[in-house]
Amino acid sequence: MMEMLLLSFTTPNRLPLQKGFNGRVEVPVRIERVPRWYALEMENDPTYWANARTDRIVIVLRKGERLTSDNVQSLLKRYGATRVVGKSMFPDVINFYVVELPGGNREKALAFIRDAQAVPEIAYAEPEITHHVMGCPPNDPYWNYQWGPYVIWADSAWCHETGDTAIMVAVVDQGVDWYHEDLYNNVWYGYDYVDDDTDPSPDDPLNEHHGTHVAGVIAASLNNSTGIAGMGNVFIYAARALDESGSGQSSWIANAILGSSSEPRVRIINMSLGSSAPSYLVQEACDTAWNRGKLLIAASGNDGSYGISYPAAFSTVIAVGAIGTDGNNFYLAPYSNYGPEQELTAPGGDANTGYCILSTVPQDGYADYGTGCSWVGTSMAAPHASGVAALALSRVPSLSNSELRNLLASTAIDMGDPGRDIYYGYGVVCAVCAVLAAPTRIAEKADLPPVRYTVKGRTVVAGEPLVIYDLSGKSIARLKGGESITLKRGVYFVKTKGGVERVLAF
Repeated sequence: MMEMLLLSFTTPNRLPLQKGFNGRVEVPVRIERVPRWYALEMENDPTYWANARTDRIVIVLRKGERLTSDNVQSLLKRYGATRVVGKSMFPDVINFYVVELPGGNREKALAFIRDAQAVPEIAYAEPEITHHVMGCPPNDPYWNYQWGPYVIWADSAWCHETGDTAIMVAVVDQGVDWYHEDLYNNVWYGYDYVDDDTDPSPDDPLNEHHGTHVAGVIAASLNNSTGIAGMGNVFIYAARALDESGSGQSSWIANAILGSSSEPRVRIINMSLGSSAPSYLVQEACDTAWNRGKLLIAASGNDGSYGISYPAAFSTVIAVGAIGTDGNNFYLAPYSNYGPEQELTAPGGDANTGYCILSTVPQDGYADYGTGCSWVGTSMAAPHASGVAALALSRVPSLSNSELRNLLASTAIDMGDPGRDIYYGYGVVCAVCAVLAAPTRIAEKADLPPVRYTVKGRTVVAGEPLVIYDLSGKSIARLKGGESITLKRGVYFVKTKGGVERVLAF
């Protein structure tokens, strides 16, 4: 493997999982606690019980009561739950004990808790709930240098979905070194539309790096203890449409789009390329691919000016701009193009701050080499977006290209002016948001049923029965019509009887 000297930078802050918030946070002067018997409220919720230890029950006693009281002891002996395995370190505040429930299962735990309701000394009882870290970092050794996937919460997404090789992403680019140690298992095959042959690998591997770099961002093997972590374990279809100089004619690009979109397993087409001049030939190829059900994603351009490059500016293509970071702040990268067609943004890096994009290059290499920072651009931003799309599609393969496009937009992290703007589009792609929103098929915007709830500050008032989920996918509240709940600031998912999950931002 080629030697690599990695840049030294600290892990940046993440992008906030919330929309812009203006106003005053209303917090009650004093919270009056009313015990919740969540186990009984969520008796039929599989998510709750997947995180519940039914062999251990938490008993919370009312103020001044003792575990040795006759009523409590009678309950414990009836279920053989006399072994105390944990207790409160602050009994003057919350006086709780954890008892072992022999042979505990969901039914036995529920029976115990129902009987506990009748014991006057017990304020409430529930199974021990297991909590998890909000992230599943991979074992790839260079992960700590990959700020791009980190700030869009890819490691949190990987707790739920790591990709499916039945999903294929076409990389229309400079060719892909499919012999690379970190790509070998995830590159299916492809075609060289420049030289019209079946070998899509670079003709000049010492200088033809771009396509391999882009492919690595999307699909370098995840959790293989080697190199970097791609956005997901999906397959790459290598469509070589740029030559050794990094240029490609419209006929090559069109053939590559048509050829890759004719492959049924290709669901996403990444185009980290562009021109300031439109080609109707390329536009017609993009329209054809869209009509075939493919999602097309392209780089917005690196001129640092108003005006989205083509093919990104075409209506059937998602235009992706680039964000950079200085380790604390996020912003539209100084080179990134912008304009009304900007639909999404994603990590592209900033050479001025040293936060570039680390990925694969030919001959088992990883770039950047040395102490420079050259691999930045909207070319790097587009594959981050394609990777998020591939993860969501791995979660729900039945999503159409329209549904998937709507999903990426509706779950993006808003930056700039509220809503869509010419700089960030709908916002920065959010991996965990898209993956968690994907379990319910996302309908076309025009077909969405009304979501009957209102939000005032951080309080959600239900107009119909609904369920609220947190970012880990756990159900945190079930509300009937007219009921309300006040949430912490963040992103939540609301599921109504119509089966549509929405992202709530506070």
